Amino acid sequence: MSQNISDDKTIGLWGIVFTITGFVVGVSIFILPAELIDITGPSVLLAYAISGAMAIITCFATAQIGTLMPAEGGTFVAISRLLSPFYGFLAVWVLLCAVVLVNAFVGYGFADYIVYFFPGLNKTLAAASVVMFFGLVNIYGSTLVVKFQTALVIFFLIMLSIFIITGLPHFEVRNLTPFMPNGVGAVFNAAVLGYFSFAGFISLLEFGGEIKKPTVNIPLGLGISFLIVLVSYGGVSLILSGIKTEGGFQGMTTPVLDVAMTFFPPWLISALVISIIAAAATTVNGLILGYSRDIFVMAQAKLLPEFLAKRSKQFKTPSSSIIAYTLLSVAAILTGSDIEDYALVAVMGLLLQQLFIAVSLYKVPSKMAAEYEGAEFKLPRKVLKTISVLLFLISGGFIIMMVSREPLFGLIIIAVLSVGSLFYMIAKKKEVTV
Repeated sequence: MSQNISDDKTIGLWGIVFTITGFVVGVSIFILPAELIDITGPSVLLAYAISGAMAIITCFATAQIGTLMPAEGGTFVAISRLLSPFYGFLAVWVLLCAVVLVNAFVGYGFADYIVYFFPGLNKTLAAASVVMFFGLVNIYGSTLVVKFQTALVIFFLIMLSIFIITGLPHFEVRNLTPFMPNGVGAVFNAAVLGYFSFAGFISLLEFGGEIKKPTVNIPLGLGISFLIVLVSYGGVSLILSGIKTEGGFQGMTTPVLDVAMTFFPPWLISALVISIIAAAATTVNGLILGYSRDIFVMAQAKLLPEFLAKRSKQFKTPSSSIIAYTLLSVAAILTGSDIEDYALVAVMGLLLQQLFIAVSLYKVPSKMAAEYEGAEFKLPRKVLKTISVLLFLISGGFIIMMVSREPLFGLIIIAVLSVGSLFYMIAKKKEVTV
């Protein structure tokens, strides 16, 4: 299979950093740390350290696959080459279903905060509008996408820094004791939930074909992004843990904002709300940039209608696939704000992607021996095998745990895989050329 490498490489090192940071951090940093503190108390810091250790494994796997096969729709390209086109299609089929739901979910997160400034605004309209806006931005090209992403990420990182720094005078060390009020088990429960905060690093594979000097910039970009994400979550968690709140964070829908209101001046509160809106926007922007490429590459492989593989003559972007992904996201939004009920199904889709990538990585030394031996970025064979096994165990373990708690989610994933398998067989038989 040929790699779908774009002739117009427009994303450099800092483009990677800001795209991935915006996608991974997003709006969840303003909500999730407080939820984890309710579970495990101040030991949320330890929980995030454990989550980060697991996320490093994903970063190494992404770096190795991404540098060997820097391609648009890298998940499909890598799995198709290292396993089979059928598994490549199945992985991306489930992944696309997941990330469409994620985009709708984040779109509603954007709407939840925009109503702070426009109280009477229809949330469904706001969510659909932000998705359509960034769909248009993506059609204009990844250069514009990265410029938007850079500005938005810098802004919300500045506001997070202000929150952390101005929160320090209100921080009380005594609030960190007892460190593990609910025991070691609660720490690991929080670590599992915290791991989902880091799920977005692997999205880099989807726009690898647009990255300049991928063998250098992909590993370095992932490393810098990881440090920014870890410090951001750690800093916010530390401040929230050290500031006493009546009754904890239960019942708070906007915990960082609620805590900030106790020491921020009114004008800074408005700036913080804008930064939360910006954070949600960066995730929407990153989702469209990355996962529209999966539609594009599967259309090139004639597994989806070929018109979805068309590029804009003016901007050279995969405009048809961008429009398709945007419209699917809007359709999910229109199903209603209870889309959040399917958030865990979306997480399972992302974990399945990691499962396929783990097996693919294991086969790199045998299936791509020449490329692997000559690679500029090359994990030692034993390290590569260890990383792939650990990623498989982590992803598979989380899937089993989630299905055991919510069997319905497992049935939904099986149904999606079954429909995908049927679609693949029909597409291969007819060679879709709509």
